[in-house]
Amino acid sequence: MAKKKVYKIGIINDVHLSERSARCRKDNFLETALGKLDYVAKNNDFVICTGDLFHIHNNSTLFFNTVFSLFNKHKGKFHSILGNHDTFNRNVNALDRCTIGSLYYTGVLDLHFKPWELCGLTFVPVTVDMKFKEIPVDVDSTNIMIAHKYFENGFAPEESLTRDDIRKLSYKMAFFGHDHSPYEEEFIGNTTLIRMGSLTRIDTQRYNKDREICYYQLRTTGDGEFEYSREVIPHKPSKEVYLEEAYEHMCAVNVEKKEVSFIQIGDVLSKLTQRAGGVNSLDKTLRRLKTPDAAIADIKWRHEINNISYT
Repeated sequence: MAKKKVYKIGIINDVHLSERSARCRKDNFLETALGKLDYVAKNNDFVICTGDLFHIHNNSTLFFNTVFSLFNKHKGKFHSILGNHDTFNRNVNALDRCTIGSLYYTGVLDLHFKPWELCGLTFVPVTVDMKFKEIPVDVDSTNIMIAHKYFENGFAPEESLTRDDIRKLSYKMAFFGHDHSPYEEEFIGNTTLIRMGSLTRIDTQRYNKDREICYYQLRTTGDGEFEYSREVIPHKPSKEVYLEEAYEHMCAVNVEKKEVSFIQIGDVLSKLTQRAGGVNSLDKTLRRLKTPDAAIADIKWRHEINNISYT
């Protein structure tokens, strides 16, 4: 009797491909990130991203061509849902103006907006703005949730699912992106919750100092059952990746600050700008909200070290 083929599916989080390397890093960030994507693609039949494949929604033609070459090399392998950084103002109708949309329309990346089947497994996309009532319940606890959501995050409750939510939804497994920090596996009701952390180290948060860069691999013969494992991707130690000043900052950062990343700060400030009608500068908005001087100084420093304009 012929042995059944075992399909391998790699799950990755928050790649944040960017054409500009953060000032806190020594390496070429894009080259490093594409190398990790290439590694996962070579070791799996398919790759699924939980969102935020890109750091900003619209990029240069040169950047697109570079990224396209990698995805075209592995055409048919890459799948993704949309993250909040992938589209303009989180607007699905703006895909034709986004880099991720260009990959989708050229056929080298499959984007999913509804549940889809792959190798006999059903994956259900849950985007950052989806309300709990919009997420289908997994009655038989057989499906896999691919979510760009926080987990019980008081910092952004409207973008978060709670422990009770997960228990009620009853998925067999749930992969959460959006939060770049890695966590241990959790078992909630019928669900195995996986939050492995981002595929790349784009900021100087303390959790990036010593963590392993990993992805999860699902293995199935196409019969609806699967096994899974955590797989470490070859990567350099943080001390070799970050500039000395940035690395020292990561070592010395106060515990109280470690839960708020540069990405999270950017998301919040973006919302503040929208609510202010886009008429105030970042600095004026912060001061109008009576933000402490020390906090403003820290936000300004984070902009500078990531080569982002602060005004």
